[in-house]
Amino acid sequence: MRAFVAVGQLESFKLAARELLRTQPAVSLAISQLEEAVGVKLLERTTRKVLLTTEGEHFMPVAARLIRDFDAALSDLNATSERRSGHVSLAVLPSVATRLLPEVCRQFSEEFPGISVHMIDDNSKGIEQRLARNEVDFGIGGRPRGRTDLDYRLLLEDRIELICHRDHPLAQEKGPIAWTELEGHRFLDSGLHNLTKAQDLIGKTQYEFSTTTLLFAMLKANFGVTVLPSLAAQNADPELVSRPLVDPEDTRSIFLITKKGWSLSPAGEAMIETILQTIPAIVEQLRLKNVRVRYTDTDFKDLVSLHVGASHSG
Repeated sequence: MRAFVAVGQLESFKLAARELLRTQPAVSLAISQLEEAVGVKLLERTTRKVLLTTEGEHFMPVAARLIRDFDAALSDLNATSERRSGHVSLAVLPSVATRLLPEVCRQFSEEFPGISVHMIDDNSKGIEQRLARNEVDFGIGGRPRGRTDLDYRLLLEDRIELICHRDHPLAQEKGPIAWTELEGHRFLDSGLHNLTKAQDLIGKTQYEFSTTTLLFAMLKANFGVTVLPSLAAQNADPELVSRPLVDPEDTRSIFLITKKGWSLSPAGEAMIETILQTIPAIVEQLRLKNVRVRYTDTDFKDLVSLHVGASHSG
């Protein structure tokens, strides 16, 4: 195809061969093979120059467009492989998205300005479902069911805390609060307690909320108390206070979740690398004392090429 376009434009096998850095017999053979494949003559050879046949004239703009499209496609692939362009989508827990990802995205956009990002905040169950339906490249969430078609790699742990209005009786205590002290107080279910070690101490709840927006509104009205992980607790209203819970002290585990058997795109690899390299510094910068980084580069060596140093214990 390139030989045909070059000869047709230059009206010379010799000039076309020079432009294509091929020998003249090689260009002539390429034209013959193309004509044999399409079943018609495309070029009329004379002693002085080469002219397009009627069929060749009709085919010339089509061939030129196909070559341009082909070259553009290869260029796009090269840009993607070199992380100069591409797209990545991820589903993330709201508390992680609001506290940790703004700085991640800032650094990512500086290093990879040509890659577009689509981010969805969802609960852990929703993140798993989006991954299973191939809606996102990867997720950052909990492990509610531990699906066998997904891979879970531990990223972070944050402490479970009591959240209540500053006028609530439990807010008046200065130190840690035992789970047993929640008995007798109206408990507002954030959906989290089913994942904690102390769920049997809470028992069946009367009020359940699927979003923290409504949950915080009820807490601000001093309607009850709830438990939330530290990252989510720090997004609460100034009218609310948090207290560490003990006997037992409990934590939430946060995982980077990928689909088994699926290869990440270069854009997805770039985003995960940025997340892993950036999170330890963000946790330290924001002084998130109750959040612990729980990974090293060896935990992700089969996903991305990464160097994050030794394990971080908070």
